[in-house]
Amino acid sequence: MLLPGMGRKTAKLDKEGFHREPCGLSVADCLGAERIQGFCSIAGWMHQMLDQMLEGMLVLGAELSIEIVNRAAAGIFGYLPGELLGRPLASLLHTPEQTIIPSVDFPHLPPTTLSFATGRHEALGRRKSGEIFSLELSVSRSVVEGRSALTILVRDLTERRALERALFDAEARERLRIGQDIHDSLCQMLIGVHYQAELLQSKLHERSLPEAALASRIGELIREASDFARALAQGLMPLAISPAQLPQALGDLARKSEEHSGIPCRFALIGQPALRDAATALHLYQIAQESLHNAVRHGKPRHIEILLGGGAESVYLRIADDGEGMRPKAAASSGIGLRSMRYRAGLIGGVIRFEARPKGGVIVLCTVPSAPTGNKKGSRK
Repeated sequence: MLLPGMGRKTAKLDKEGFHREPCGLSVADCLGAERIQGFCSIAGWMHQMLDQMLEGMLVLGAELSIEIVNRAAAGIFGYLPGELLGRPLASLLHTPEQTIIPSVDFPHLPPTTLSFATGRHEALGRRKSGEIFSLELSVSRSVVEGRSALTILVRDLTERRALERALFDAEARERLRIGQDIHDSLCQMLIGVHYQAELLQSKLHERSLPEAALASRIGELIREASDFARALAQGLMPLAISPAQLPQALGDLARKSEEHSGIPCRFALIGQPALRDAATALHLYQIAQESLHNAVRHGKPRHIEILLGGGAESVYLRIADDGEGMRPKAAASSGIGLRSMRYRAGLIGGVIRFEARPKGGVIVLCTVPSAPTGNKKGSRK
């Protein structure tokens, strides 16, 4: 049976008896006047449900401008929902791709427009107050009535990152305690035993007893155990790098890498990057260390470049080489080196990107929020 106003030409049914092509009728034609009120009630209920979601949601049009926003998403960025409608999503983000890096050897050309692949992505958001913070974007693509749209679930990672960092700091303190115990107790005990073994070997040797050789061997084994325990203690005790020391430490890292590998490696400081604290400096150093290791071991580059720079909002660390490049989907692999760099970037509230250069080579770009300007503690009278 056809609805009123429908001709045979537009009534194309599928095998299940449903209409699959637009018929050009209005909502009133399809539902009937008596059902319009119910339809509007459903739309109102859907709108209310969207607005009461605890998770932020944005819907972007073809131009990546915000067409739908709920209260949770607006609140994450510090806006009212109406203030975000029609705005480009790029105005709410601070991404590594937007960072202009003055590099001579390995130029970085940010794209003119942002693109979003489906799936989960970590990024840096920019609140209305100007604060830069960590967030996660879950992107899905759909086509409605021939129009392409992106639906993005937004999660503020600030509290999660603070918890992860607190757990990491507690673990670091425990490693430091164990390392100090090994250094101050076990190593000293082994040194004492080694001294006694040498004394025993000397007395046995004076008496020309054959056991002197065995005592000497025991002393050598104890010395090796002492050296091993000392190295273990040093590995458990973390490096101490302050924000002011990071440029010098990266310069030394580049020089040592060149001495050991024979591959030219230079470091450059751009501007005056304002790091938040010593933990940020340490993690950036270890990201650079891991990046150099990967480049030398896997990329076979001719040159490597380390850049540290920053502006008012963020600090960036960039390691680039001209080696063999990155295998397809390598950035998404489960290699422990890449995972550790992502983990370290997350701990300091930053994001990291692994990019294959068109002419060969890899760019590792880590961006973290800058230290807040001014005295947040205020002055006491």
